[in-house]
Amino acid sequence: MAEDWGDTFKNLQMSANEEAIFKGDYEREFVRKQIFAEEFEDIGEDNEDYIENMLKEEEKIAIAGLTNILPLRTLSLPWLLEARRTAIYNIVYIGGCNGVRKITVYTAMIYVDRYLSSVPKKPISPIAKLLAISCLYLACEQFEEYECQISTSNYIGSILSMKYNIITQFKWIVTFVTPIQFIKYFLSRFCRDISRKLYAKSITVEVIMSTIGDVRLMSVRAFVVGAAATLLASNPNILTHEMIKDEINALPKKWLIPIDEVCSCYDRLLETNKHRLDIS
Repeated sequence: MAEDWGDTFKNLQMSANEEAIFKGDYEREFVRKQIFAEEFEDIGEDNEDYIENMLKEEEKIAIAGLTNILPLRTLSLPWLLEARRTAIYNIVYIGGCNGVRKITVYTAMIYVDRYLSSVPKKPISPIAKLLAISCLYLACEQFEEYECQISTSNYIGSILSMKYNIITQFKWIVTFVTPIQFIKYFLSRFCRDISRKLYAKSITVEVIMSTIGDVRLMSVRAFVVGAAATLLASNPNILTHEMIKDEINALPKKWLIPIDEVCSCYDRLLETNKHRLDIS
């Protein structure tokens, strides 16, 4: 069974929280704020205008040619998978040990996948770690409200140079949409059992984080992954494709949601996350 990088990150994050007890006031305050941000603050909004803005962001990314085509590229360039694995390892371990948020780690992997989707024409294993740290550094700038203590002083020149390379490749677009940003809205539509809502929110994030090791799932639209993950966590029973279709059809038709993709994503997430779900 493939390693669940989401679980690995969660365990490292918990260890970092425990170790903060023995550190100074700044570290303890940082960890306390991060715990609050992770567990109690909602990311995103639960109104249709917000969702439409997110869909426009997805469209803007597609028009700019920044969609994730890594699964296709790996067919002819298999070494990309090893570079990606090196990047995941470094993002998860460095991010987890430094107490960054889940959405930051997920976004860093989006950056890695988009970069690997277009740039390398020959093996980049020697700089895969640098790519990972630079993507994590860039993601921290987008999502970390409090200054993270990621030790970069020895390599700051190389990191900033790589970060500039990444941003240039992305045509200065660094606001990529993540499935996590859709959770609040989908919970308001799919989770009808109020007593299950906190559980569903937490599990939805874990299910989404479990996808970072799956190159194919990471290439699926954020909206689709967010919908499938929330449906999975919000219901105590496994949904049939017909049930999923009914849920999706209740959403605004103008969003043109690909129901087959949601069903396929739901099935894959169910297969890989049964061990963490309260579902039958």
